[in-house]
Amino acid sequence: MTDPDETPGQFEASREEDRELRTDGGEVVPESVQGTELQPDGTVAPSTTSHVKPWEAGELTQATETGTEQNTSSPENWSKESNNSAANPTADEVFAGTASVDDVIEFYLETNPWGVQASTVKSYRSRLKHFQAFCRESDIEDLEDVHPSHIDRFHDFLRANPQFGSKSSVRSCLSTFRKFLRYCERRNVFESGFHELVILPTLSESESVNETILSHEDAEEILTHLAKFEPFTREHVVWTLLAETGIRQSTLYAFDLDDYDAQERYIEAVNREETGTRLKNGKSGERELSISRDAGEVLDGYIQANRKTVTDEHGRDPLLTTRNGRLQKSSIRQYVYGWSRPCAIGNACPVGRDPDTCEAAQTNNAAYDCPESVSPHPIRRGYITHLRANGVPTADVISKRCDANPETIEQWYDLSTKSERRESRRSHLEDI
Repeated sequence: MTDPDETPGQFEASREEDRELRTDGGEVVPESVQGTELQPDGTVAPSTTSHVKPWEAGELTQATETGTEQNTSSPENWSKESNNSAANPTADEVFAGTASVDDVIEFYLETNPWGVQASTVKSYRSRLKHFQAFCRESDIEDLEDVHPSHIDRFHDFLRANPQFGSKSSVRSCLSTFRKFLRYCERRNVFESGFHELVILPTLSESESVNETILSHEDAEEILTHLAKFEPFTREHVVWTLLAETGIRQSTLYAFDLDDYDAQERYIEAVNREETGTRLKNGKSGERELSISRDAGEVLDGYIQANRKTVTDEHGRDPLLTTRNGRLQKSSIRQYVYGWSRPCAIGNACPVGRDPDTCEAAQTNNAAYDCPESVSPHPIRRGYITHLRANGVPTADVISKRCDANPETIEQWYDLSTKSERRESRRSHLEDI
């Protein structure tokens, strides 16, 4: 699945919707001036005996006088925390002599030279683990021992891996690997252009589009069940906002209490990157989202009866809270997987399993294993498809409300049939 709008997670089976597949993201400035060095953050600066690391500016951690590191903003899964007081290695140490496969990959991920989001770094880590496994199997310890023939063998290694259920999954892994090789070229591990030996598989239109979708009707059925049996709970609010607005999971996670205007019945998406809640498209993704009267009542009921009055680690008042602070993205996904199981709302199992013995039906933690459950993104896909099928203008309304350009919506989100699109066009023509 190559939807550029997804959010990354650890590598999972191919039906998982939570992966970030956007792999562009800036250029590392090459070394070109004598007396300068390529810094870990991708910039060129005068040569020094010690390299400045991104987290020394306070973005990630702050070193104490003893050499240990103290987490200050702790983006989720950004990098592995040091288990001892030893300083992190510099580029000179990593790339001097033998360029260890594992050491270079770890340095690449921790310094994040492309400046991508923490969730994308997490995705890179999970994909590059497959290259590390290939190197172990091939007895390769030094990156300089990787030759052109190994590129094709790595491609075959991925295709033979049962974890990769589709050509698009192989393409995503190779794309991340290709980008890593580009970085290594700039560190003089490989000759310039070596990364071009990685040929990305060509996907047909059907292979490039993931068609997992939660229909508007199914979402409404789940909301009806929650309104009756779980009214004004966090789960009820999560499902209401996702199904009512078509927002991304990251937008839902970012909402603060003050972003909701009960009088005007809207909720505002605000980019607060400096305090841990970046919108997918940053500042340009900020917008006000009108909500229905029913959705407003759900929010009001939750705030009055069930919202925990707590602040997060940045002193902000999240809209969705637990006893410990802001509701985490993993919990949002768990609520969606859990309630999208047909048996969770009293429906018969479409694949004939017995809910009393089905492992996926026993706990929310196992809900992902249900073949009928979905992640948050298919709710967004179903919402956009429903709007387009009902003639809502894409450029003027859907694009702005859902923070996606019309071309992206056309390619990735509208899963309506040809006949449904024809009838939608007919309704517009008949009104003229």
